[in-house]
Amino acid sequence: MTALVAIVGDIHSNSTVALCPPRTTLDDGGSYVASGPQRWIWRQWRAFWNEIEERRAAVSGPLYIILNGELADDNYHPTTQLVTRNPADILKLSLAVLEPVTALLRDGDRLFVLRGTEAHSGPSGAMDETLARELNAINCSENAINCVKSADSLFSWWNLRAEIEGVRFDVAHHPPGGGGRVPWTRGNFANRLAAQTFYEACERGEKWPHLLVRGHVHRPGDSYDAYPVRALVLPSWQLSTAYGYRIGGGTLPVGGAYVICSGKGSYEVVKRFWEWPIQTYWKEPATLPG
Repeated sequence: MTALVAIVGDIHSNSTVALCPPRTTLDDGGSYVASGPQRWIWRQWRAFWNEIEERRAAVSGPLYIILNGELADDNYHPTTQLVTRNPADILKLSLAVLEPVTALLRDGDRLFVLRGTEAHSGPSGAMDETLARELNAINCSENAINCVKSADSLFSWWNLRAEIEGVRFDVAHHPPGGGGRVPWTRGNFANRLAAQTFYEACERGEKWPHLLVRGHVHRPGDSYDAYPVRALVLPSWQLSTAYGYRIGGGTLPVGGAYVICSGKGSYEVVKRFWEWPIQTYWKEPATLPG
C-alpha cells in the first residue's frame, strides 16, 4: 500500500504579508482585503493543495497532512503587520486559510498539528493547540501509526515521530542553531541537521529517521543523500516582514512538500516552492529634450 504525506508549516495567518483569503469579514462587520502579494501567495497555496488532491488518486492508502507549527500570528512578537488583534478574528481567519486543507480529508485520512514558537503561537504554542482542537487533529493519545506519544490531553505535538508505510519521519517546527541565511551556508545547515540526527541515533542505539523535517527559518534546505538521514527544511507561506528585512532576509520563497511512501521504507520527496518576483533596479527617469 502507498501513502501520501503532505507537509507545510509557518503559515502565519493574520500577518499582512502572509497567506490570506482574498477577503475576510471581521468581527465588527468590517472587511480585510488581501494585498496583491497576499493574493499571489493564496494562488500558490491553492495550487499546492490542488496538486495534493490530484496525486492522492494515484496512491492506494490514506492521506496524511502535517501542519508544522506557527499556523497564525498574534501580537506575542510585537509588530504592526497584523490584520487584527481580536482573538476571535484570528481564529476565524486561520480556519478560513485552512479550508483547502480540511476539504481534502476523508475517512481514514490523518491530520497532525505541531507547535511553533512562543513569539508567534503564544505561550506553549497555545494558538497552534487551539487550532488543532478546532480541526480535530490526531490527539497525542492515538498511536495508530506508531507515533511517539506526548501528553494524552494534547491535540498538537512538539515533536512528531511516526512510521508511515515503513518510512520513519521526525518532524518538529524549530531546528537547532541558525538557518543558513546566506546562500553559501544553506546546504551546510541541512547537512549539519542530517549528520547530527544520524550520529545521535547511533549513539543511543536507535533507528534513525529516514526523513527529518524542520521549519521556522523560512529558508528551504535539503541534505539529499549526503547522510542516511535526509534533512528537509521547508519554507514558510509568508513573505519578508519588517523584521526579516532588518536581519537581511530579503526575498523569501513560499511552499511545501509532499512525500509518496511506497512501502518498506521507499519514498519520493516532491518539493513545491515559489519565488516572489524580484524587483528590477530603480532608474532615474530619462530627461526629455527641450
